[in-house]
Amino acid sequence: MDFKRVFKKYIILLLIYLVITRFINPFGLKIYYSIIENPIDNPNSIEIIESIMRLIEFIVNLIFVIFMIIDTKSKKLIDWLIMIVTFLNPGIGIALFIVWNYYKLNEKNTRHNTRL
Repeated sequence: MDFKRVFKKYIILLLIYLVITRFINPFGLKIYYSIIENPIDNPNSIEIIESIMRLIEFIVNLIFVIFMIIDTKSKKLIDWLIMIVTFLNPGIGIALFIVWNYYKLNEKNTRHNTRL
């Protein structure tokens, strides 16, 4: 797979994740607080909104891991560790995945050039 294509794909996915987690979550609660007259009377609804936001983050993390499983050709231990890190923290996981793909590409090119 072309490195530039992988890089663009995961940077776009990371930006989508950042928009979801950094902007939609806080503004969702802000909108809720502005719509409801007395949010203290309804503590369960705040917990439901936060649970829905956590579920959305979980699904997005799972989507990242599925994309990585599809994009990895070798199923080495380091690939699985990067997928676990991505599931727990997509920012760090995607950065590691991009660096690991770049490293594998350079290693492959170096081996190919030394054979010639």
